Amino acid sequence: MNHELTLIVETLESRQTLQALMPKKAWDAALDRRIADLPLITSRAAGREQTELVALMAGLHLLNESLDASHSHAQEIEHDSTGAYWHGIMHRMEGDFSNGNYWFHNAGAHPAMRKLQERAADWIRNSTVLSDLPSGAVRDGIAAIAGQARWNPNAFTSMVALQESGKVSEETRGALEYIQHLELEALFAYTLEAARERLS
Repeated sequence: MNHELTLIVETLESRQTLQALMPKKAWDAALDRRIADLPLITSRAAGREQTELVALMAGLHLLNESLDASHSHAQEIEHDSTGAYWHGIMHRMEGDFSNGNYWFHNAGAHPAMRKLQERAADWIRNSTVLSDLPSGAVRDGIAAIAGQARWNPNAFTSMVALQESGKVSEETRGALEYIQHLELEALFAYTLEAARERLS
């Protein structure tokens, strides 16, 4: 794997704060420039190879909370389920919730959602998160994740929209950010693995 890419991934994975539900700016502007300068997408790449590398760029930028840069890459691969999933998360993070749901629908039952559902349900069942949260719609939605058979991105988007509306306690924000973190981790791991062969 490209040495600079490895350093960027290590920086993103070691950050001490979770991505905001609706970030206002890139987490690290200098890192965003380093991501943009990665020589991953070349004229030699074509078809599936190109799609996997563009998805990787969309993911790297979104992990760095750089919504516009992520969006520009995701738009190039709207036909692909991974591209559609990154596109949906980006729109949710910018507060365009219905557009996010549109792209989640296009992503379909993405393979990363299975891993996400397992990890989120396990965290909810085996932590004190539910007992620590105030009662209400967000807590109920988080509890539902533990019992559902598959990931429901629209239900999660509804919880984020409610959180961002200011009509619920700020005490639920951290739990939603952690679930979003699990989502970003699962999708990025899938995206990186899909692109790994192209990076050697």
